[in-house]
Amino acid sequence: MDSFKKIHLLSQELIPIINDLDDEPRQVILEHITNCEDCKILYDSTENFNKTMPMHDYSENVELKPLKKLVQFNNGLKLLLITVRALILFYIVYSSFKYNGAESVTSLLEYFKSGIFLFYIPASIFLLVFTFTFFNKKWIWISLVTDLVIILFLEKVLKLFL
Repeated sequence: MDSFKKIHLLSQELIPIINDLDDEPRQVILEHITNCEDCKILYDSTENFNKTMPMHDYSENVELKPLKKLVQFNNGLKLLLITVRALILFYIVYSSFKYNGAESVTSLLEYFKSGIFLFYIPASIFLLVFTFTFFNKKWIWISLVTDLVIILFLEKVLKLFL
């Protein structure tokens, strides 16, 4: 295969994307077009096609609306995570009062601390991993701070009310 034939084949492949090529290959193809009638016809038809295509202004930032069902599912998962935390805390507080009664505040708080340790900490670790997997960094930090506040300070808040 001679060099003209090679350039001819390559030119026919590259003419549709000639505007995307670097300068040197574009110049080789344009030089070939001046010598080859078939490639000139292909180039002219490609240019005519490009001119008839409507041009869009993509400079504006267009906000894409996310899928409605996906947003609802995402909000449902967030609500589920909040609900699970609230139910675990409700169970711990309810069982602290039910099984301990009103014997003493210190034993009530000890039972509450043990409930946090046995139930809430493992659940919060699982929920944090779940949050890390399915949500963005903002929700991870919100969940982490909320869990730390509950684990470290909720007992002190209960002490104020008892």
